[in-house]
Amino acid sequence: MAKEAVIQFFLLLSGTVFKLFNLLPLQDKTVMLASFGDNIEYVIGEVKNQTSSEIFILKEPRCKKQFEAVSQKNITDFTPRSTFSFIRGIYHLATARYVFVDNYHIVLAACNFRPSVRCTQVWHANGAVKYFGFRDKTIKNRPDSAHKRFKKVYSRFHHITVSSDEMAYIFKEAFGADDSRILKTGVPRTDFFYNMDKIEAEAEVVRSTMPVLKDKKALLYAPTFRDNQFDTDKIHLNIDLMRKKLGGEYHLLLKLHPAVKLSGFNNSEFVTDVSGKYEINSLLAAADVLITDYSSIPFEFSILNKPMIFFPYDLKKYEESRGIWFNYETYMPGPVAYQTADIITALEENDFDLEKIASFNKQWNKYSSGRASEKLIEYIYSI
Repeated sequence: MAKEAVIQFFLLLSGTVFKLFNLLPLQDKTVMLASFGDNIEYVIGEVKNQTSSEIFILKEPRCKKQFEAVSQKNITDFTPRSTFSFIRGIYHLATARYVFVDNYHIVLAACNFRPSVRCTQVWHANGAVKYFGFRDKTIKNRPDSAHKRFKKVYSRFHHITVSSDEMAYIFKEAFGADDSRILKTGVPRTDFFYNMDKIEAEAEVVRSTMPVLKDKKALLYAPTFRDNQFDTDKIHLNIDLMRKKLGGEYHLLLKLHPAVKLSGFNNSEFVTDVSGKYEINSLLAAADVLITDYSSIPFEFSILNKPMIFFPYDLKKYEESRGIWFNYETYMPGPVAYQTADIITALEENDFDLEKIASFNKQWNKYSSGRASEKLIEYIYSI
């Protein structure tokens, strides 16, 4: 309850500041509130290409993007720990005609935008395996004030971009959105996966800077974030067994979630921790096979039509605690493994169905074509 009281006080102060700035005239500027930044980067490019709107970035602490296409004076570290910067960010949110966000941002509960403002949610995932929003099982016992806050935040999204009808359904369930708020323009960051020149260039960057990949296939392990697991010293793979069975053909790349810190791990001739060293898109371009669990990465990786193995070692527990949108074992486009030995078998027997991956891609990237960013900005700035 103490935490909830702090949140309510924070929103009261933020809302008061927002109301004061809301008395000022709206400006023809674009504000982007970034937690992840991948989609935001693509939106920045198209706003610059198609409009004369000045861009301001409100960068939350977890965001690692540099946003080099935007002047540094227009990038604000958006955190309550820095009072001046935070107030400056609220000012921009209150006076911008266009707002883009890429996550659940609690401050939005305090931002009652004027009718002519357009706030667009470019969610950080192209698809979803686990429940979130109103369907998230972990919020069941939260107080009424928290549920009212969630509803306020979700109501701020005038538009929500999707690449598929499936994701449109999920957002309607998760955010309480209706069809009028769904934009079937495709998700901006998917543009990368349709540009083969960029794919090849990024794959070459990874391989040229990692001599251990010479004459080896890249096996990328990218597990999702698990609640409260910010630090870990455990990888749920038997790496010694994998090295013995696969070391002659593969090199294993570990890419943990940006919020997770891996400690006590040493690289070797078989495995390299690449967390924080390469962009995920670059690693996906270089990967020959992806191993993951409940991450949204497969929804983009399927565009490349490359093999995937699914390693939900805690599936039953995860379904009970978080919830999953579909029957995981039958739905995912690749072999489902529960032990390292199952992964090895799938690789040794080449147990992959590329037609199933292609069908998965067709379903989840129905509205993507490599022009998602262009179509989104063309629509938003013509309203």
